[in-house]
Amino acid sequence: MTAAPLAALGDFARAVPRLSWFAACGEALLPPERADAEAFVAALGLPPAPVEGVPGWAAAAATAKRPDWSQAWWDAEEAARKALQRRLAEALGEAALLAALTAVAEAAGDAVHGAAAIAAARAGAADPALIRVAAGAAAQACHQNALALAAGEAAHPFALKFRLFAAGRWPLGIVGGTCFVF
Repeated sequence: MTAAPLAALGDFARAVPRLSWFAACGEALLPPERADAEAFVAALGLPPAPVEGVPGWAAAAATAKRPDWSQAWWDAEEAARKALQRRLAEALGEAALLAALTAVAEAAGDAVHGAAAIAAARAGAADPALIRVAAGAAAQACHQNALALAAGEAAHPFALKFRLFAAGRWPLGIVGGTCFVF
């Protein structure tokens, strides 16, 4: 691998604050968003799951708190993260990769938290814990997408998941056999 993946991560870090974080939460899912959610589930190697929109911040909180979230979904994401991180550390050097990922995390930190707080406030939701969970999910998606981007894998599950965030959504995950997207 060349320095190009690290440059791509720098470009990505600079773009993160300009995205429309959480701007479409609560709106009806568009066909391309539904297709991205279905492709995300399939790319993780999981059985097809129906995709449902979440109508508001209270429903998102209730969905996030449900105990019947999919362990298979969680395990598949974690396995994909570890595989990409290991491969990229070997190819780019662990120190260089961590420095690039840190830049992405720093860019995401304030941007996603502020956007989540604004979107929640506009909808009349002021739950600081929910805002932190939303921001944490977005920051994690930035990290995951950075790995997929550095690996040059545009069809990676993390890239598909990130497209939902970039569209102003919050993919809540697979809960009760359904993929919920807020």
